[in-house]
Amino acid sequence: MTDERNDTGELTVRLVRADEVAWYNALMKEHHQLGVAASGRVLRYVAEAGGVPLVLGTFGSAAWRLPVRDARIGWDDGQRAARLERVCSNQRLCVLPAAAGLPHAASRALGAMLRALPGDYLAAFGVRLMAAESFTDPATHAGTVYKACGFTAAGATAGYGRSRGRDYYAYHGQPKTCWLRELAPGGIAALAAGFDAPVLAGRRAPDFNRLRVSGEHGLLEYLAQVTDHRKPKGRRHDLAAILVVVVVARLCGANSVYAAAQFAQSMPQEALRRCGIRYSTRLGRHVPPSHKTIKRTIRAIDAAAADQQMCAWLRAEAAAGRLNWRHIAVDGKTVRGAVRPDGTQPHLLAAYDVTAGTVLGQAGVGAKTNEITCFVPLLHAILDSPRASSDGSPDHDGDGAGAGAGAGAGGEEGEEELVIVTADALHTQAGHVEAMNKLRVSWILDLKDNQPGLYVLADAHPWNDEPVLHATAEVGHGRHEIRTIRVTSQVPDGIIRRFPGTAQIMLIERYRHDVRGSDATAACRAAGDDPHMAVCAAGAKISCETVLALTALTPAQASPQFLLARNRGHWGIENGLHRAGETLRRSATLRPRCGYGPGACWAWRQRLSC
Repeated sequence: MTDERNDTGELTVRLVRADEVAWYNALMKEHHQLGVAASGRVLRYVAEAGGVPLVLGTFGSAAWRLPVRDARIGWDDGQRAARLERVCSNQRLCVLPAAAGLPHAASRALGAMLRALPGDYLAAFGVRLMAAESFTDPATHAGTVYKACGFTAAGATAGYGRSRGRDYYAYHGQPKTCWLRELAPGGIAALAAGFDAPVLAGRRAPDFNRLRVSGEHGLLEYLAQVTDHRKPKGRRHDLAAILVVVVVARLCGANSVYAAAQFAQSMPQEALRRCGIRYSTRLGRHVPPSHKTIKRTIRAIDAAAADQQMCAWLRAEAAAGRLNWRHIAVDGKTVRGAVRPDGTQPHLLAAYDVTAGTVLGQAGVGAKTNEITCFVPLLHAILDSPRASSDGSPDHDGDGAGAGAGAGAGGEEGEEELVIVTADALHTQAGHVEAMNKLRVSWILDLKDNQPGLYVLADAHPWNDEPVLHATAEVGHGRHEIRTIRVTSQVPDGIIRRFPGTAQIMLIERYRHDVRGSDATAACRAAGDDPHMAVCAAGAKISCETVLALTALTPAQASPQFLLARNRGHWGIENGLHRAGETLRRSATLRPRCGYGPGACWAWRQRLSC
């Protein structure tokens, strides 16, 4: 993080260096009526023009107790104690005489300081700021500069103050106007939220303040259906409450039992109450389960039943629009009907939004290169463009499964969502995985012989011991097709070293046989998703295709149904993009001798479809 930023015009705002503090304090003491005083975690800014200081700004820790501010935020004493460090106070703003010749110097300088403040504060103190406060004396200042910079008046203080070194407040009889400004979207609401909102942690996670955790059809109600294996004597926490805490911790990034216990200890009291954690009358608070309690509980839990209930809850939340995710399929296609001057055919790598049915972007693959070199630049282009922030559409596959970690909860505009990228085995490359991890997107990649050593590692897993977790059956177009999926979280170290972030390996099997006649079709439909097809395929040739795939999605994020639907949904790019392009090519009057003509028509058609 640099300490210098350019604002519009000739005004430059930067942090004051350590060797300039004495100079800064001298200017502040000379030109500000309240003097130099600064307290807490202090950052000092100076706005300059041509090397001449114009405006000085001091930011420090917020006031401990301020009823008018606390009422505006809406937090309680416990939340204030835990999150007060997320509020920064503009303790001094000094406009120097040299700023008289620059229009709106104070508001421009303060605005630039506020834009730089969150990043500088995080770099200096490791704290993500949510809001800033300040005070003005209504007898001498109308607060015009603060209004211009987005502050809102929270109200007037009671006229009390506390001097340094005293442990009590004294009445000074000069009420001040308190100003409050949000520094992060949803920051003020996050300060008063029951659960720690994702914006507080600065990472992608579901916002449990908007998800149904307790109450009717909440996660607590779903997990209460899991049988408690523990003996009645000595129970302090309900099994469902412990499981809810583990689910919340896992979806917020805790990747071990110990991490889940640490997360539970840091949860706010309101969050623990909503999770069903018991209230201790002796201690006067909700007491979270300890590491040993969580470990003993989940060691012998019916994992299949717990996973079934959790996935059912995720599907319900996704169907209600409280979980937001998008599926982007990336695939290449040679444009037949167009010829380059050197005789080769154009090849395009496209990114297709399967959930929304729109094209996010395309990249031309050079004659002397391949799709691999275009993959990462295409992802950067589409995820940095306005199209990448469009809202996801409902699940067209009908599985309704949702995703958690990395997903913004709720479908409101501006919230972050889980982005899932799928690609064929050509793009199962270490560089692609590293780039997607940096872009904070999840991925599903096929694993084939282009990674022979890793394929052997994945294939060596005892898949026969893994149960079929989900299956689908379809009868139509003259064939009966069944898809099954087996999933394991036991990822070999060799795969994790090559592809960091791999959370699961899946084995997908596709069984198919031809169907002729209405009687045979009825028999196949009656057989359902039986992979042996013993009822309907007597004497028929059954083909089986197996696919090994890797994913960064965890079991908590994606159910087997969800993974199987996404694997099949990837080929929506064939129907939604490539097949439409081929249809357009056949109907075009341009001929191969026209060079790039059909390829250009295809690209324009895809972009106009957005």
